[in-house]
Amino acid sequence: MATLPILTSCFGLILLPSLLLPPVVNPGAEGGRYVGAAACKNCHNGAEKGDSYDHWLTTPHAKAYETLATPKAKEVAAKLKIDEPQKSEKCLKCHITAFGVDAKLIKKGFKIEAGVQCESCHGAGEDHIKFRFKEAQDGTTVSPVTPKEIHSQRDITNCNKCHNEESPTYKPFCIKERMEKIQHLDPRKKRSAEDLKKLADICYPECPKCGKGKKEGAEKNEAGKEPGK
Repeated sequence: MATLPILTSCFGLILLPSLLLPPVVNPGAEGGRYVGAAACKNCHNGAEKGDSYDHWLTTPHAKAYETLATPKAKEVAAKLKIDEPQKSEKCLKCHITAFGVDAKLIKKGFKIEAGVQCESCHGAGEDHIKFRFKEAQDGTTVSPVTPKEIHSQRDITNCNKCHNEESPTYKPFCIKERMEKIQHLDPRKKRSAEDLKKLADICYPECPKCGKGKKEGAEKNEAGKEPGK
C-alpha cells in the first residue's frame, strides 16, 4: 500500500507517513522530460518576469531534500525506523521532484538535490521550453499556455497530495494565506480583476479561517462560554 513520506512543507509543517494515500504523481505527464528548476531560470527570473526562480529559492520547497538531513527530520524518521531519510523512498516521494519517474523522462543535468522544484506543480517542462523557444525564434505572437504543454492552473488537489489531513501531525491551515507566500504571478500574463479574485479566493471548505472550520470553531467557542458572558 502506498505511503506518504515525512515532509517539511512550504508551510513549515512536518508530515508523517500515512497508509491511506496514493503515490504522489506530478501533473503535466505530456510535457516531455523533467529538466529541473535551473532550466526555468532564464525565462522566469527578474522583476519584469515575476522573479519566479529567485522567489522559489526562498521557500522551504527548494530546501525540501536538504531538510531530510536535519536533526528534526532524523528524529521523526527514527521513530518510523527509517535510518537515512535522504535515501528512503518513503521520504523522497514528496521531498524531491519526479520521484519514481522512468529514467528516460529525466533530462541530463536534472538534480534531485534541488528538492521540490517547479515541475512538482507545473509538470515536466521540456516541451514547454521547446515550444516557447521556437516561438521566440520565429518571432510569432506569444500563444496561450495549454494544459498539454504544462500545468499552469492553480490546483489545490495537487498540493493536497502531500499536504493533507491523513498525516498524524497535520494541522488545518488556510490555503489562501499560504498561497500568498509561495505564489509567483508572471506580470507578462495579463489578468483581469476577476481572474485575480478567483486566484485569491481558492481555498477548501474545511479551512479554519474562511470555511466550515471557521464556523465550527466559532460555534465551539460560543458553546464553551459561561452563561451571561
